[in-house]
Amino acid sequence: MAKPNGLIAHCLAYLKDEQEDWDLHLGCLAAAYRATPHESTGMTPNLLMLGREVRLPSEIVHGRVARNDEITTYGEYVGILTLILRDRMQHAHDVARKHLATAAKRQRYQHDVKLCQFGYIPVDLVWILNELRYKGISPKLQKLYAGPIIVKKKINDLNYVIILDERGREKLLHHNKIKPYVRENPWVNKMWKK
Repeated sequence: MAKPNGLIAHCLAYLKDEQEDWDLHLGCLAAAYRATPHESTGMTPNLLMLGREVRLPSEIVHGRVARNDEITTYGEYVGILTLILRDRMQHAHDVARKHLATAAKRQRYQHDVKLCQFGYIPVDLVWILNELRYKGISPKLQKLYAGPIIVKKKINDLNYVIILDERGREKLLHHNKIKPYVRENPWVNKMWKK
């Protein structure tokens, strides 16, 4: 839910003069969002959900191109409209599935490029992700990593047992919560010599 909220906040930032009554503009903002093609699907939410694009205010002012259909009864109109709507939605969903597959490949590639896995051996020095939270202190202002810490044992390529402190407390950590250490520290040297 964080992504849509961030998007809404980003869009609301353009309402510089109407910041007191920003909530009155959410309807227009939602309409603009639903009429904009998404990066992953390549389609608008209106087309995927309704099977058509909605009329925009500019179309109401300037009018639409007139159609010359030969439908004589309301029943014919509903029948033809149902078939057209079903075909349009089927086509839109097929295209969206293709776009999603392409987007998934691209996102996977971008993720894999950023993926970096170090192979640690016992006695390697590492930083560990600091997941402790203290009351009254914002997590954004805390140190992100704690350390240096010594790797005691490699369980497999992804999991390591580490020594947390001078007392020898141990903890099992996934490699995503560990990064290599490059500086020296006196207590680490003392523990390393043991």
